[in-house]
Order: sequence, then C-alpha cells, then structure tokens
Amino acid sequence: MSEFRTRRLDRAGENDLNECWLQFRRRKEPHFKRSLELMRWLWHEGPGGPVESWIIEAREAGGDWKIVGHHGLCPVRFTFGSRDLLVAKTMNTFLLPEYRSKFLYLRFEQNCLQQYHSRYDAVCSLGGRGIHRLRQGFGYTGPSNWIEFERGSQHLDAVTRVIARGALRIPEAAAERLARQWLPMVSSRIKPAFEWTEFNSVEARQSDFFQDFWNQARSCAGMAPRREVADLTWRYWNRPDGNVATLVHSWSSGAKAYCAIERLNPFLYLLSDIYVTPPNPALLSEVLESLFHWCARRGVLRLAFFTTTEGQPRELLEVFFAHMRLNPFQTFRMRMEFCCRVPPETRAFGVPDHHWNFTSALTPV
Repeated sequence: MSEFRTRRLDRAGENDLNECWLQFRRRKEPHFKRSLELMRWLWHEGPGGPVESWIIEAREAGGDWKIVGHHGLCPVRFTFGSRDLLVAKTMNTFLLPEYRSKFLYLRFEQNCLQQYHSRYDAVCSLGGRGIHRLRQGFGYTGPSNWIEFERGSQHLDAVTRVIARGALRIPEAAAERLARQWLPMVSSRIKPAFEWTEFNSVEARQSDFFQDFWNQARSCAGMAPRREVADLTWRYWNRPDGNVATLVHSWSSGAKAYCAIERLNPFLYLLSDIYVTPPNPALLSEVLESLFHWCARRGVLRLAFFTTTEGQPRELLEVFFAHMRLNPFQTFRMRMEFCCRVPPETRAFGVPDHHWNFTSALTPV
C-alpha cells in the first residue's frame, strides 16, 4: 500500500518538481526542455504574484519522499472593461500515471480550491480532453476547444507546412543554411498593407506604443489578459529563454496592432499573441497579410497560432479561417479544451464564463 502526503511547494523542492515535470512531459514529447531558471522565473516573477503550488509525494521503499504530482495556480492579471481582475490559471497540474489508481487526486485538488478560492476573481484551466468533466464538480463551465491554425509559404502552402513539422529535428546551424537557401523562393513581391515596426525586448519595454496600448484596447477586449508593460515583460521580454520579436503598427485613424512572434526554429514561428484595437475584421486582415509577408522575408515555412473556439469574436475568428488553415492532424474534437470557474460575486460584474480572449500567451510551460 503506497503512502502519500501533500504539502505546499517550498524553494528547496523546486528542482525536484521541475525534474518530475520533465519526466512527465517527455513521455509524450521526448525533446521537451525547461531549465530550473525558467521555472523559477515563471513561478516568482509574474506581476500578478507568485505561483501557488501544492505537491504530492509518495514514500519510497527506503523511506525517502519523492514528488509524483502537483497542482499549481498562476495568477494572471485580467481586465473586463474598466475593471481589473486577478485570475488563476492552473499550471503544470499532473499526477504520474503509475500513481493514478492509488491516489484520490480530486479530493486533493478540492482541498487546494478551499485554500485559494477567495483570493481570485475566477479560475481557468487548459488541458487534455476530459479536463472539463474532471473539474465540473468544482463549478467549472465550458468547455471551449483548443484549435491550431497554421500558414505555410505563399507558394506550395501545404508542402511547406508538412516540411516544417520535421524542422525541429534539424540541427540549428543546418536549418539556418537551409532557410537562407529557401528564402528567395518564398519571398513575396506583393507589397504588404503596411510595414511593421519591430522591437527587441529592451526597445519594447521602453517604447511609447505600450504605455497606453492596453488602456485604449481594454474597453472592447472583453474578458482578456492585460497587455501592459509589466505583463508582457514577464511573458516575453525578460524570459530566460526568450526569443521573441515584438511587432507593432499604428494607423493614422488611431487604430493599433501588436503581435508577439516566438522563433522556435529558422523554419517554424509561433504567433504567440495578437491584438488589434479596435477589433475590426478589415484591420485584422491587413495585420495577417503584413505578418505573412514579414515571415516570408525570413524564410519561414510555417507560422502557427493557437486559440479556442470562443477565444476570439466570431467575426475575427472567420478572418483567421480565411487566411490560415487548421492543423490537418487536429480537429475540433481532439486534444485540448479550455474551461473556467467564475464565482457568483464575479458574475455580478457581468463577467462571462465563456468568450474569454485566449491565445498561447496564457500557456506557460
């Protein structure tokens, strides 16, 4: 009979938790990596406060305790119109498969919920299929389905999207050479609607663009994570593993657009976050076409973007469908789903339990 105990994570246990998380992730993703430095950045540097962590330990035959599971909550600053909210996103919640028949996980998470429910205005969760069914008894509603859009080169779109799937297996130096050779074939001669202003991390933090960007955007953003300097610095600009390009554009009308692009490989880029204010389909179409042109100049074979089926207003989601393709290996019924728990006192402010603005920016590793 296995013996278990649960407790709050302390600083001394962070390395063991990170190693256990790597062990868990690598069962399906053999090349998954996360440094202890990055974990500590995610846990302790967020503008909403430190991550709350509870660990599950099992006693080994020699009497020592080892971590076999975890439940974490990452405080994320949200806005709903003029109201500021603090939302907890479940983070790195898992139990090693060999212990799932021996430990009552739902009772453990329920005990955690009783400790933190009064601190947060809402809680949300992104996980594999069945995550909503697992947490429905705790008051979670949903689910919305997690979907992946992608865009290949202007020429041979389907072929380049397939080729890019193997790009992560190519050594970095070789991939750089191939990208330079590919560049003349994928570069478009069509003039984009506009040219992006590109910032590195230091320039982005200091730019005037972000000083008032979210104050302008929040009124029509619905339930959305903040994109203020402190939030973007944590998500992108000061991350230990950061390799992000920040793109911005302002129209003469006063409209603005922002994108965060993560370079995963010379061939493969991730549109981690995007916001256009006001949220206008015609403006979004210009943004995407100019973004594809920007990618083509760099030899990118595949640009990916993640959201949920309710993560964008319907008229904007239709623009993504018009300009990008769904990942052919993933349908709406597969893999990941999003759900949330909005208590009555937060609902009283008009906060919905669906149609949250959701992108990869809210999926820390």
